[in-house]
Amino acid sequence: MTITEVLKDYVTETIKKIVDNSNEADVIIAISTKSVIVQIKVDRTDCGKVIGKKGRIVDAIRTIVLAIKSSKFPEDTRKVLIEVLEDEKDDFKYNNK
Repeated sequence: MTITEVLKDYVTETIKKIVDNSNEADVIIAISTKSVIVQIKVDRTDCGKVIGKKGRIVDAIRTIVLAIKSSKFPEDTRKVLIEVLEDEKDDFKYNNK
């Protein structure tokens, strides 16, 4: 499995367990030369649940995703960025490579 598949599977399953509208949850992984960008798109009413109080939930997801990346792909030195898309246009996303 590639890094994109591993991270997308984990984040998707985690997000679907947190939110009320799991059918609306979508995860997009974009890879650049210096970072792995994980975009989480959920229903507007579920954004607070994904972010958590003072950003604790999204920080925990970031920590676990970084641990997964570091353990399964130790040669990969890219940073992990997590974005919760809440106020973006519906068609906004990075170009997947």
